[in-house]
Order: sequence, then structure tokens, then C-alpha cells
Amino acid sequence: MLRGNRVKLGPIKREYIDSFLRWFNDPEITQYLARYRPMTRMAEEEWMENLREREDTIRFSITISNEDGSEILIGNCGIHNINWKNRVGEIGITIGEKAYQNRGYGTEAIELLLEYSFNTVNLNRIELCVYDYNIRAIKSYIKVGFIEEGRKRQFMWNKGKYHDEIMMSILAEEWRNKKNV
Repeated sequence: MLRGNRVKLGPIKREYIDSFLRWFNDPEITQYLARYRPMTRMAEEEWMENLREREDTIRFSITISNEDGSEILIGNCGIHNINWKNRVGEIGITIGEKAYQNRGYGTEAIELLLEYSFNTVNLNRIELCVYDYNIRAIKSYIKVGFIEEGRKRQFMWNKGKYHDEIMMSILAEEWRNKKNV
């Protein structure tokens, strides 16, 4: 369990399947994700089962504490496509509970994920891709230290027009320098 000031990154639990299904079948959520087709319960259960076997993926739930001390699941995040030889990984995050979007929880979760990636997993580089219309995510990524490396022009069709996919990264040295400022 990784703990920040407001969020916790913990294990993915079977009891979260219904929330994941709701999020990953909601066009308002999936417009920001690479996944474009509906998710079935069976596919979600298979994904969850396969997580334990994958050596190139580390996934977390994102929870916050309610006033009564109970936990509220608000999203998930993780490192995937880990290249252990070169110490590179990609991250992804979803704040699926809309009431908790745009309140800084995602940024805090990314900071915890980066700290874990660099200090525990010992990766040297973290990268991600984000669509140019996902302004909130881009601001969050820049805030924690990611820099834009390039664009895949007109990569994604959404709401009647093409959009760029932006490639961003942060290095362990950059992360550590930012934390020491």
C-alpha cells in the first residue's frame, strides 16, 4: 500500500469489478483511453486474473478515505510494458468516479506512482501517451515533471475531428531534482 496525503494506491480487488465495468463502458471516461470497445464482465475478470501473471505490469487501485474511515474507490493506475533491461515503463491512470475528477487526486496518485517507479522498482524512465484534448491530464503531467517528447499527428478521431497523441516522459534524475527543489 502506497499512501499520500489524500490518496492510497493499493491492490486491485475482485470487488472492484462493477466499478471498473461502469467506468470502462462510459464514453465520457473512455474518450481519454486507448480502449475503444465495450468491456464485458468476463473480459474484466480475465484481465484481473492475468494481472498476477504479468511480469511487465504493476497495477493499483486508487482510494480515498471517507469521513467514517471507510475507503472509496475512485480510480486505478499502474505501470505497464515494463522493460526491465532498459528500466523503462509506461504509466496509465483513470479517475473513474466523476465526482472526484479535477480535484487533485489524480496528480497525487501520479506522484505516488512515480516515487514507487523510481525508488522501489528502480526504473530510470517513465513514459505515457495522452490525447491533445485531455487538457486536465496534460496539466497534471506537466505539474509533476513530465515533458513533451513528440506527437503523433491526427492519431485519434474523436467528436468529429482528428486529434494528436502526445508522447511525454520523465527521467528518474529529473524526478529527484524536482523533489529536492
